[in-house]
Order: sequence, then structure tokens, then C-alpha cells
Amino acid sequence: MDQGQDDLYAVDASGVNLRKLCGGGITNTMESCVAAAILPGNPDAVIIGDSKLGADSPSLRFTRKELDNFFAAYQAGEI
Repeated sequence: MDQGQDDLYAVDASGVNLRKLCGGGITNTMESCVAAAILPGNPDAVIIGDSKLGADSPSLRFTRKELDNFFAAYQAGEI
């Protein structure tokens, strides 16, 4: 069952350590990275932040379904 976005932001995630995930590159000299973690208490939700900012990074929260839809639209050339 998907939670609404408001519910995802209601969860206290202040103690969550985001894991740096890298891959691909913007240029030959710069690698693209994000920081991500599973939302506590909801294995179907993900927290994503800016790896360069560390603990000071603002974060976004998405359900796995939302991320799947985003990637499908990207692969289809819709975005």
C-alpha cells in the first residue's frame, strides 16, 4: 500500500545515514553521486539527498512506485 507524500515527510528520519551512490559521470573528470537510504518503517520508500552536502543536505522522499514511474518515463524519452 502506497503512502501519500505527506505521510513520507511525517516520518522522523533525522538519525538515518544516507549512503553515497555514484555512477556515470557528468564529464570525464566528474562522477555523478547522490545519497540515499530506505525510509525508517517503510521499506517501499526512499530518502534521496545531495552527496556533496552530507548531513546538511535537504532530502526528498519518494515511494518506490514513484521512482519506477520516473525511470520508466525517462527511458521512454518522456522527460
